[in-house]
This record gives sequence, C-alpha cells and structure tokens, in this order.
Amino acid sequence: MTDKTEPGDAPHLKLKTRLHAWWEGYDLAGLKRRKGEDPAESAPAATAKPAGKPPEAGQNRWGKPLWNATRIEVAERLWGKGFSTPGGTEHISYLVKPMGLNPAMSALDLSAGLGGASRTMAQQFGCWVTGLEASPLLAKAGMERSHMAGLDKRAPIEGYDPERFSFPKRVDGIVYKEGLFTVRDKDQMFDGIEASLKPRGHLLITDYILGPKPNRGLVAAWAEHEPLEPNLWSLEQMQNAFAQRNLDLRIAEDITDTHRHLILTALQGFTQVLEQYSLAHDTKVAVMDEIELWARRVSALDNGLRCYRFYALKPAE
Repeated sequence: MTDKTEPGDAPHLKLKTRLHAWWEGYDLAGLKRRKGEDPAESAPAATAKPAGKPPEAGQNRWGKPLWNATRIEVAERLWGKGFSTPGGTEHISYLVKPMGLNPAMSALDLSAGLGGASRTMAQQFGCWVTGLEASPLLAKAGMERSHMAGLDKRAPIEGYDPERFSFPKRVDGIVYKEGLFTVRDKDQMFDGIEASLKPRGHLLITDYILGPKPNRGLVAAWAEHEPLEPNLWSLEQMQNAFAQRNLDLRIAEDITDTHRHLILTALQGFTQVLEQYSLAHDTKVAVMDEIELWARRVSALDNGLRCYRFYALKPAE
C-alpha cells in the first residue's frame, strides 16, 4: 500500500482502511487490499439523532462530552502543540496577514480552542489577543497552555457562548476560524462582531459554506455525523451579512484546496506515527473518532462543502 492519493480517489477510505488494520493489529506494511474491498466499511455507521434544542456547553448534539483529556491529547498529536484544528503557526500567519497586526493592536479569537492561534498572533506580532472558546474544557486547557507559555496576560483563553456573543470592549481585530458554521443564530453573531470592532477594525473569518452545486445527499450525510449540528450558509448569504453591517468585504477566497491539504497531510502522517505505538483502548477509540471526523470532512469538501477566507474592514465613524 502506498501513501499516494490520486485525484478522484476517496482518501478517507484509504485512511479508514489503515486505521482499521492498525486497530486489529495487522501488519500495515504487508496489508493487501482486494479491489473494491475496505475492511472499515463493514463496521456499522453511527446514526445521528434528530436535532433538538442546542446542546449544553461542552456537550455534543447527543448529550455526550465534546472534549476530554484523551481527545485533547490526540488532537495535539494530530495538529500540533496547542492546536485542535488544522493549521499550525505558519498557516495562522498566512491567514491573518491582511490584518497587519502589531503591538499596539488588540484582537479577539472567537474559536480559540487550545489557544494555539491566539498565542501565535501574540508571539509573532506582539498584539494583545483574548481567545474565546465555546468548550469550557478546551478554554481551561487553553488558558493553562497560555500560562505555561508566559502569555496568560497577552493571550488569555476564556469561555463564552457563541449564540449570545458580546464583548465589553472594542478591539482592533477579530479572527474566527472554522467555528461560525455551527452557530444557529449567525445574525446575532455578526451583530456582536460589528459592535465589538473599533472603527477601521479588521475582521478575518474562515468557515465552511455550502458550495454552488453540492452533492446534497453526501453533504447531508456528513452533517448528520458532525458533533455539533452544522448550519451552513451560502457564499451569497455570507456576503450579504457583511454588506448589511456596512463591513467592507475585501477578500472572499476559496481556500478549500489548502484546507483539504492540511487535513490529509496531517492524517497521513498521523497514521504512520501510530503504527509505531501500542495504545490503550480508550486512546484507540479517541484516535478512530478523530480521524473519522476529519475523513468525513474531507469527503464533504470533495462533494460540495467549501472552506472560505473572508477579510473585511469596518469603516471609520
């Protein structure tokens, strides 16, 4: 088995095959897959429950903890120290470059996770960043990491509710990385963002949106298995949200290929590393869950889900 992925392949199947084989203790180097056969496909698929009221803070849509210590450990092994989603320090620097961050500026990170992006901005640009995270456990773990890095003042991580967003101070910049797609009331979030920005403030959002010609069946299948129910907007809806609040949208860039590459590179490297270790059962379960989560997202990105970068300026008063 090679690591090469040809265009048009379903890379999530190959990764699932590798992990299934690793789970069962097979010799991955000698595993031969017959054409059309995928061992992982014999496992029963998870069934999503119907969407009801919003989950409690820290819980997924099925009422179970969204994060725990084991999943945090797995996520950091997958994405890098201090990160719980794709893209390390170099990617964050690329994303926020249009903002022109400097030591005189303050910023909010609305999807702080473990605080990796917040600390990257504080360390590389000298700005003051408050990281806000919806998961109480992630926020606590992120704050611990900021404290250990000596950045508890310059890059603190705090909990918040994205469905009721407000901030007591106005800031020079706001970053929201792949978190808005799970917010039910996006209009209140945009209103809160606009109110929290200073005049001439910068807004950088990366998020999943529904592409123009999606395979709705496959995208719906992805959505049913997401830990938090997706509430996707189209590109037009996103553009309208900026325009309605008089935010000058300067960049609306499809970064799907970049995002997809970050995921696949990390997953393939991760599976190769895992082959060298014998893990406890709970860790194996967490590994399988995390990789299946991102493999499904790759499949959705191949079938109509898109990842976009939006950059806007708030006008002077």
